[in-house]
Amino acid sequence: MSKSTLKILLPHDLQEQQCPEILDVIALHKHHQQKQLDAVAICRDESGNIIAKFGDLSWDCSRLVTTKNASHRKIDFSEFRQYPTLLNEMKLVCYGWLFTRNLQYSAPTKMSTIIGRISGLKMSYRFLSENGLSTIRALDVPAQWAKFLSFLEAQRKSAGTLTHILCAIQQARRLFPWLGYDVSDMSFSPIRLSKKLCRPEASEREQTLAIPERLADKLLHHAVNIVETAWPYRARLGETERLLQENYEAGERAVNEKIRTGVWKWLNEENGSAEFRHRFAKEAVYLAPKKASDIIAGQLSGFPDCPLIANGIWWSKYRANLLSACFVCCAAFSGMRESELFELTPYSYYSATYSGRTFHFLKAKTHKMGEKHTEWVVAPIVQKVIKLVAALTEHLRTQILEHAVTVREKELAQSLWLSQGQRSTQPKRISCWTLRLANYSKLAGLYISQEDYDECLRANPNSNERIRNHVEIGKCWKLSPHQFRRTLAFFAIKNRLGNAIAIKQQFKHLYLQMSEWYCEGGIPSRLHNVEIDKELQKMIDTAGYEQIAQKYWGWFKGSGVLSGSHGKDIVKMRDDLPLVYRNWESLLKQVKEKRLTLHGTLHAYCKNGYDCDMGGVINPAFCVDCGSHGSIIDEEQAMWWKKKHDSLSRWLTDNPGVSVAELTHCMTQIRAAEKVMVDFSVSFEPYQPEPQVRANE
Repeated sequence: MSKSTLKILLPHDLQEQQCPEILDVIALHKHHQQKQLDAVAICRDESGNIIAKFGDLSWDCSRLVTTKNASHRKIDFSEFRQYPTLLNEMKLVCYGWLFTRNLQYSAPTKMSTIIGRISGLKMSYRFLSENGLSTIRALDVPAQWAKFLSFLEAQRKSAGTLTHILCAIQQARRLFPWLGYDVSDMSFSPIRLSKKLCRPEASEREQTLAIPERLADKLLHHAVNIVETAWPYRARLGETERLLQENYEAGERAVNEKIRTGVWKWLNEENGSAEFRHRFAKEAVYLAPKKASDIIAGQLSGFPDCPLIANGIWWSKYRANLLSACFVCCAAFSGMRESELFELTPYSYYSATYSGRTFHFLKAKTHKMGEKHTEWVVAPIVQKVIKLVAALTEHLRTQILEHAVTVREKELAQSLWLSQGQRSTQPKRISCWTLRLANYSKLAGLYISQEDYDECLRANPNSNERIRNHVEIGKCWKLSPHQFRRTLAFFAIKNRLGNAIAIKQQFKHLYLQMSEWYCEGGIPSRLHNVEIDKELQKMIDTAGYEQIAQKYWGWFKGSGVLSGSHGKDIVKMRDDLPLVYRNWESLLKQVKEKRLTLHGTLHAYCKNGYDCDMGGVINPAFCVDCGSHGSIIDEEQAMWWKKKHDSLSRWLTDNPGVSVAELTHCMTQIRAAEKVMVDFSVSFEPYQPEPQVRANE
């Protein structure tokens, strides 16, 4: 039985005064010391003040969230306030996820991941509360587990959602040793189990939709036009924002003066804070020195997108639409994740010239595989976008910087995507991009036609259920930030602008398979409506068959040396060839019927086709004496092996300190090359590695 290493481990990036006290919450819970347990600090702000305690029904964990685009920064337990036993247990599980390290992970789970995981755990606790159960351990009882699976099946959730719920249970069970619970032998695979529970049409993994070409063209054309129109007026647009805010602040000062001198006794906070703020802002607008329409008219005279009568409401809508257009350009022409887009600053753009060509880049941080600085290749329009947004939000950054105290606030003052919902509030980072993009979709007129729907089906072969639920003819296309990333990969493949390897580099993927997943549907869409010239294809096939047959004919009828497992078999067969190989017509027929195939590389030919075990891809030496008896090595390839022998021998001589793995990899190829050269009577100097004495570790 493996030893449990569950122990409290605080996030490494928090200062000491921001960390909760290290208390044995499990002991407090077992000894029913609820008052002390409820007082345990979960999170502190930068000044050391407690902002979340164990006993709170809502934990404010904003200080622990490192991802800037996280829309949820609180954990809400209020749903289970009527079930104190379940509530305490659920809080303990969350506490464990926040601050324990175990055998599976080397550091605490990210807060954004925990918040997402808790949403899945709540479904399990709803089942427990509905069935009068007091602990998650009840799910270890076979009868209750079967009942719970029936409960999940009745929810008619997708496979992904069910996997999310089951993974949360699995992660909770990993905390059982820390919670002091007995660990049962029950185990399950969330992915496989979710496919059994969900409805058949939702069992496959659904993919983010690639936007149909007509809609994508219309969207980007609209966004680029807005940017190009605003670009010459960027300084005046930024000045308009500054003057409007300063005008409102002057109104605020006038209201405060009336309150201070007692002229307005009716306006005070006793009327209620929300009502007071509303009335205060209304009076501040009324007492502002200038009308918003006058400021806008004075600054934006001649601006094409400005109507004859423009007031503060128009400016608020236009500014939101302009920011949305800029966001669309950055996302569509870079393929950045939403979290990476949130890392953009006014200084993120730069260009460089290579071989006489100018390339445009964005630099920012990525969080997917640990926080690190990196860069993305982008379209030239992005240069204007960054400078335009920087000018538009410059005054908001200045406002934040003037009041910045904490490190987080100072970082916010460098952000590009800022907004101010009301003049009376502080600027903040825009987080509701899905809602903003939904509004922008209507503004751009992205209404779905039958042709768009048909193309959507071709472009998204793994998303039939999602298309059925979210794509409706005559309705607006539902934009989401991640669609731009998927669409860029799709069109890069469809229009031959790149390959999966280039997408992997641009998207900062760890695995090529993920990049290929993003490219799904690109090649079938490229081939749609392409007509095949059957006569030309027949000529190409015939030439290919004759070339393969000619190669075999030369080997069967020749007298030259052949190496490789099947090459040696051919040499043995020459004196007594099978009937099917004795005449040209019969041999060509074998090739045309795919009974005889041939594929070639620099180091060997192979007759096994797709039945080959592909060992030569890892190490060419595996092809010399391949176990499936498919390799054929002729004189030309023997010379390749001689060059390989010479180059590897020199490299090992020049690098005596290579690792055991490198030495083994090279030696297998050197010995294979020597076998081939012996078969072809090629002179060579056998390589003997120097003996090395390795100290015992």
